[in-house]
Amino acid sequence: MGSSCSSGQAHKDKDSVSTHSEESPSYKAASGKGGNAQHETSVGGGGSSAGECRAERDGTSSSSSIVATSAGRKNDPGPLSPPTPSTPSTANAGPPSCEPKTNREGFFRALKDVGPSTVSGKGGGGIPGINQLAIPPELHQLPSALLALLTGRALGAPVVCTPGAVSGTGGQIAPVAGIPAGLPSSGSGGLLRSPDRCSKISIYVCAADSQDCCVEKGLLHKVVYPKLRDYCRNSGFEVHIVDLHWKTALEKQQDHEFPELCLGELSRQMEVAFVIPVLFLSHSLGTPLLPKTIENQDFKAAVGRAVDPGDRDLLQKWYKLDSHAQPPCYRLQPIASHIPGFKEDSSEEKEKALREWRTEIERTLAVMVNVFPQELRDTYLTTVVEQEVHNTVFMSQELAKRCIWLCRVISSMENSDREDATTGGDGSPPSCSHGQAELKRRLKILQSDLRNQLSEKHILRLPVEGYHIGDDDKKEDGQDCGVFSSNGTISPSVLVENPSYVEEVTERLWHHLKEISEVIMEESQVKTTPKPTYGIESSFFQELDQQATFCQQAAQCSVNRDSLLLDIKNYVTGDSHCPMIVHGPTGCGKTTLLARTAQSCLTWCPDAFVLARFVGATAESYMIEQILRSLIQQCAIIAYGQPYHITHNLRTYTKSLKKILLQASAAQKKLIIIVDGIDQVKRLDDSLSTSWVPLELPNFIKIILSADDKGKWYEDLQTKLNEESPKVEVLPLKKEEAQTILMASVMQYNHILNNHLQDCVRSSVQECTLPLYVKMLAWQTSWWSDKDHEIVPRGNIKDQINSFLDELEIFLGKVRVQNALALMAASRFGLTDSEMLDLLAHDKSFHSDATYVPWAPACLFWAQLNKFLRPLVRWVQVGGYGLTQWRDFSLNSVIKDRYLPKDTSQGLGTSPHSILADYFNGKWVEENLPEMTGRLITQPIKSENCYNRRKLDELPFQVFSLVGTIRDKFLFDPSWLVHKLCGSDVYQLLEDILMEKDWSECGDLCLLKRWLEESSAALNYDGSQFYTQAYIRLQKIIDTAKSEGRGDQDYPFIQSLLKASLDPPITSLIPGIPDKVDDMNKYLMSLVECENEEDKEENDEEYDEKHSFDFLCRLPPGKNLVATASSAHEEICVWDVGGNKKDRHYRLEGPVKLCSLKGVPHPVALKPVDGRRVVALCRRELRLYDLENGCLLSRLKGVMNQKMPYYGLHGQGYVAALSRNRMHVNLLHVDTGDCVATFKAGEDRFLDSLLVSGDGRILVCGDETQKPFPLLVWDLASRKLLYDLRIPRHDFVTRLAGITYEGHYVCCVCKEVDEPSPNFIVVYDLQSGTLFKKWKPGVDTVSIDISSPEGCVLSGLEDSRILVWDLITGNCRWRLSGHTAPVNVLRLDPSGTCFISADSEGRDRSLRLWDLHEGKLMAVYTPKKMATAWEVLDHGKTIVLAFKDSTIISALHLKGKVEGEADRIIGEEPKEFFNWDRRECRVFNLCSEEGTVTCPTR
Repeated sequence: MGSSCSSGQAHKDKDSVSTHSEESPSYKAASGKGGNAQHETSVGGGGSSAGECRAERDGTSSSSSIVATSAGRKNDPGPLSPPTPSTPSTANAGPPSCEPKTNREGFFRALKDVGPSTVSGKGGGGIPGINQLAIPPELHQLPSALLALLTGRALGAPVVCTPGAVSGTGGQIAPVAGIPAGLPSSGSGGLLRSPDRCSKISIYVCAADSQDCCVEKGLLHKVVYPKLRDYCRNSGFEVHIVDLHWKTALEKQQDHEFPELCLGELSRQMEVAFVIPVLFLSHSLGTPLLPKTIENQDFKAAVGRAVDPGDRDLLQKWYKLDSHAQPPCYRLQPIASHIPGFKEDSSEEKEKALREWRTEIERTLAVMVNVFPQELRDTYLTTVVEQEVHNTVFMSQELAKRCIWLCRVISSMENSDREDATTGGDGSPPSCSHGQAELKRRLKILQSDLRNQLSEKHILRLPVEGYHIGDDDKKEDGQDCGVFSSNGTISPSVLVENPSYVEEVTERLWHHLKEISEVIMEESQVKTTPKPTYGIESSFFQELDQQATFCQQAAQCSVNRDSLLLDIKNYVTGDSHCPMIVHGPTGCGKTTLLARTAQSCLTWCPDAFVLARFVGATAESYMIEQILRSLIQQCAIIAYGQPYHITHNLRTYTKSLKKILLQASAAQKKLIIIVDGIDQVKRLDDSLSTSWVPLELPNFIKIILSADDKGKWYEDLQTKLNEESPKVEVLPLKKEEAQTILMASVMQYNHILNNHLQDCVRSSVQECTLPLYVKMLAWQTSWWSDKDHEIVPRGNIKDQINSFLDELEIFLGKVRVQNALALMAASRFGLTDSEMLDLLAHDKSFHSDATYVPWAPACLFWAQLNKFLRPLVRWVQVGGYGLTQWRDFSLNSVIKDRYLPKDTSQGLGTSPHSILADYFNGKWVEENLPEMTGRLITQPIKSENCYNRRKLDELPFQVFSLVGTIRDKFLFDPSWLVHKLCGSDVYQLLEDILMEKDWSECGDLCLLKRWLEESSAALNYDGSQFYTQAYIRLQKIIDTAKSEGRGDQDYPFIQSLLKASLDPPITSLIPGIPDKVDDMNKYLMSLVECENEEDKEENDEEYDEKHSFDFLCRLPPGKNLVATASSAHEEICVWDVGGNKKDRHYRLEGPVKLCSLKGVPHPVALKPVDGRRVVALCRRELRLYDLENGCLLSRLKGVMNQKMPYYGLHGQGYVAALSRNRMHVNLLHVDTGDCVATFKAGEDRFLDSLLVSGDGRILVCGDETQKPFPLLVWDLASRKLLYDLRIPRHDFVTRLAGITYEGHYVCCVCKEVDEPSPNFIVVYDLQSGTLFKKWKPGVDTVSIDISSPEGCVLSGLEDSRILVWDLITGNCRWRLSGHTAPVNVLRLDPSGTCFISADSEGRDRSLRLWDLHEGKLMAVYTPKKMATAWEVLDHGKTIVLAFKDSTIISALHLKGKVEGEADRIIGEEPKEFFNWDRRECRVFNLCSEEGTVTCPTR
């Protein structure tokens, strides 16, 4: 047992836990317990569990980390979940508790230690039931956690409430909900945890005496915080500050409401943010508190020790036995029970009651100090700051590492002598009371413990020169306390007038907070490094993860629905071919029923894939198109092993869903699709809202939908379904069940329930027994547990919510509640904590003259509001931000109707939409009001490399809500569109378009919408392809519009957008159009995804399944010529890649074939000797061809090895080729074909690689015979072996190697022989033969290259990142990300200043162009099909691609302003050897060895 806010009590109860480190097994065991562990670690025990919970979240040791994706959270009851039925709750009405739960880090941070599944033929080793599934081979390499999300196994979790747990005979009561969002019945802490950890830093202020440190806190708020906020925003992090210590009326009460509020808000922040405790503690512990609970035996012993009967009476007056507690305890009585003036509204009566209460506290504490031994004093007597320190520093090693302690040091010439003369043996003034002496003793202990826990650099000792301790107190209090004051405070005016002190406080706070924030952001970047998703968008997995988390938490709040579950089970396991509809009134528990259904399906059908979506659970689940897109993607990945890219509209999705379900059925894959709340999706076109639902399902497919039976959606679908379609009606609870659940919920929320309240509760469910109604009533009733209040049930959900809001306005103030809830209701997805504080701080109703900063009451109010709304709101993550959002649709609807103005045109300056629009526009910064310093924030669209996602999402919505249109301000602004696509996503932009009521009548909006829908796959991958996609697609869309009767005047914006794409304002890759193309639109569309099957059939003419280019290389010394080799067509071609503008269409010229050598026997590789000649690998033979004259010059002697036909050039006269037996390297003369030299590694040594430097001087080979595998280095000029490089117990992966042009350095991937650890990179200095550099990225390297001009090594990693290492310093120069699959292709351009990256296996079809000098992305291109060859030319200005099954190559030209281009030294422009007319293609037929020249043909 223990006080809900007594840190000392927590120490007593939790000695076995709190002293353990995060890494110890006992710590983890304590964290994982149910039952008593919930009681032991609740915030009720001093809030200690909040710190412990955070310790789990922040722990860096691998031994203490827990994989916390949805697949790994099987035993996570959720932060608002109730205790199990077997565990009676001891939670109090006050602070939210932070129950022990499985570690829930960010989605990708959780995957950090999850490697690819070790399976053969089946994926997901270690996941129950996953081996029974028919998983495509492409998915076997996915981490098990991702497979669990894909297959639906992540939905499963032990259901807390088992069937039949609800008993009408007074047995154990099951947790209850039944609301669409679960509305958990627990009184545990805070909001629901976000599925992903947010990019958020929360500064939590712990203050012993708020008046004493108001100057330092003011500097933190007004100077340091705004600066830190801007700094962290550049890295995509939100910074929030929590400071509730402002000497408000609530704090002056000296009851447990304020500490409960502080610990509850601390717990809430710990759920989603990186918390930095900032402690202001100097010479005082602050105001003491009476313990809230005292254990039975301790209280009786204390009463027995009290000599004075008055002392015994005083203790028994304020503490009464609570027999309901387990074990029973004595509980502090409500203040108003003995001091009636506490209830009065009169300020005079209230102040009088406060004085009387303070006197009672002093008397009672004096008694306790006398009757309690020191052990019990440490246990029960506490202050707020002690509890805060315990819950942060002492309960989490990570928080201790981050904590900053500001301690004021007052120095004077006589200070030390005076202290010795005026203090007693215990360090306290001789004349001070026992209570003061006790506070001094505990202060010394706390300071000593802090010095042991904190890093010395984080203890900021702030000297105040020449000030006498106690002087200021004499002036203020008019008392002579001696040299020592009772609390050691200093007047703020004294500190403000000390500029050196102010400057030092500001500088040191900024320095340390900036340093800690940098560590947090760096560690977060490392820990959230994604595992490879192998071409599947990471946002898709994040959506699945959030949906799975929502499902788990909702399923744990279910009620007894055995009969309904049985009906659903019969449908799932039966042979029905129709979708099932679960229907019922709002608040009847459909969501929790379907959540339990999703989990039960894993047992009913172990070989089934379960796909569950809960409408509104995420920002991506509001629109029906978004939901269908997600479902179709999951179905396609399950069926094919890869995503399905189609046009983003309802018509295409409806057609594709039916098709893919048929294909899954043909493959005998069981799919169970569950969509909850389908009637609540946002859809403007009601006629199409049900058109996507398949009325007849193929074998092995089941679909379960839920809807309100009074909605239009259900009525519409009911007319389409036949009579055999299964339906399940969810009815309200029986009255007995509702009463039992209501009583259990009230007890669980509040613990105390007087008889009068019990009678009210029992009679309140006579008119309505819906679970949502019961839950709302229970939460509302818990507010009045210690007060005589008449509960007035309203009989329906809507009226009960309004009653709830009426009482909330009474508690917190009508105007304040109205303004705050209106802002929440007016937001699009919700608001962050820092945004809400900004908004409330600018509201005059939240200002006070009594606090050091005028807007301090806003901080307290937001914490109070979250306390009262605890079960009604939840965290939801949108773009990395943790937003506060209403949990239930009906609640959201009532609040909008109540607080939002019906006519937004009235009161434009004061309406919530207007306030939000001004805020996200940054107008308040322009006003720059002095009193608002600290809460003014600029709103740039982009800060360095991070977009302002919140502005991009919210501002259009707010402006539209005000003026009814956004087309001119946003939708017809190309710059805004680019920012929206890059900073948000294409689907949110489409939702912006759909807000326009007359979009279908506006030609520009219609075409813009269609273009975005067709380009959605590429633009969702990377929005910087905006102008590339416009260049490719818009002309066809315009032509189609013309054929439909539209004129140019109907779409001026689209016309201007197409024109801008010809010379884009941002760097973009623009494809050239070959001369021979007759239909330009058809050619351009062949480069991108087809919008539907009809287009695919038309574009198939551009492809030849038997043809593809095997090899592509640039031809020196020019910049526009490339050569290709096609083994299937036995052809070598020379191409001019073009790039100039065409005269007619102002389009760019595409590749033109200059010559073709036909009859070349199966060429698979080319090495250009010069601009005219190439050495071609034909079957297993090397041949020298003259490209200009189209003839065979020579056939080099020898036969190449079939599996390893490696060769390279030694200048322009020789070829170094690996011999057939791989035991030596032959040096062949290119003209004669003779072997002029042989390099042997030794007897019985087999070479497995060959690498020649760009200047042809150095040859490097790998040897696979010797153990460990060595690298052999020869000098081709002197023809001798230079080095035999080896690393003991390591092998070189010689296929992954690179060498500088001049041969000074060679880099190679290396791996340990006996350890399964990831491979690493080594660099050798070939001038000395020594190991030069060694890098361990921590994951396998799959590609490598080296740049001499930039002095760096490029490595493509298995986790889809690219690392650029500095050859000189050895540091990682750049970390580049963006790919969704392992980057196994890296191509440097000839200058070595830029490169392209890609995935050769086509899992991630996109190609990225990078600036190696700046470490920035230059452009992205997502083609239609997988590329088979790549080349980059002319300093990255041209990229040439060859595609699978394509008869032509594609040339992409970099257009737009390239940063730093003018500063680069490009050198003299090289001249091409070829000087042919682009209009002619010379064809050479080499059927005979000599070759014959045919007439040139165009």
